Amino acid sequence: MNKTTLLSLLLLTSTTTFTACSSKDIKTKSRAELFQIQQEQIAQLPMATTYPMRRATMSHAPYRTAAYDMQQIEVIDIPSTSYNNLRYRQNQHFQPRTHQASYTNHRNNLYNLTCQIESNSKQLLGKKYVWGATGPYNYDCSGFTQKIYRDAGINIPRVSREQARVGQYINYNNLRKGDMVFFDTKKRRTGRVSHVGIYLGAGNFIHASSSAKKIVIFNFNEKEYYKKRFLWGRRVIQNNTHMASL
Repeated sequence: MNKTTLLSLLLLTSTTTFTACSSKDIKTKSRAELFQIQQEQIAQLPMATTYPMRRATMSHAPYRTAAYDMQQIEVIDIPSTSYNNLRYRQNQHFQPRTHQASYTNHRNNLYNLTCQIESNSKQLLGKKYVWGATGPYNYDCSGFTQKIYRDAGINIPRVSREQARVGQYINYNNLRKGDMVFFDTKKRRTGRVSHVGIYLGAGNFIHASSSAKKIVIFNFNEKEYYKKRFLWGRRVIQNNTHMASL
């Protein structure tokens, strides 16, 4: 091989090697630049928002509600009845307590009414008993009760047998102040109403007594006769009602 040929081969090899190295450097430089550009673009993106993990239990229940805490959101299936009860309690919690206030006012009104009946009836203590009399100086038993309840805004019939048919039936153990009490005072017991009074509580009742000839207060435990002849009571002071009817 002559010198010219050898020189040409060396020159060709050097050129090839330089070209390959130059291409490699160019490619490497381009990738580095691209990577830098990508990093710059990523740095310009807004920071990611971290959301709480959602763990769901899904079904075909008609109603669902969610219970939240600091770490996760729970979706829990609740039957419709429980859901409705929950909504009812929530509504009750946020609503004004008008119902409770109304109930308290109602109880106060009933208490005031019974106190008025007791007070008015005691003001007539000692008035004479006269059969068929309705006042203002003389009374019979049903005339007396009609007068007292009428002054309290409650209308009841005139005679005791009809009065015994109005209001709520009450047995002896459930008597309350303001209730009417009815008796069979005939010599021969018939089970029919022939006498009426007003219960005052603690076993006491006030009535226009034909035997005492005046309006008096008796006690059931002291007057066994009336306890034995007691038939039933009637309650007309209830449910915001100031009218008693047949």
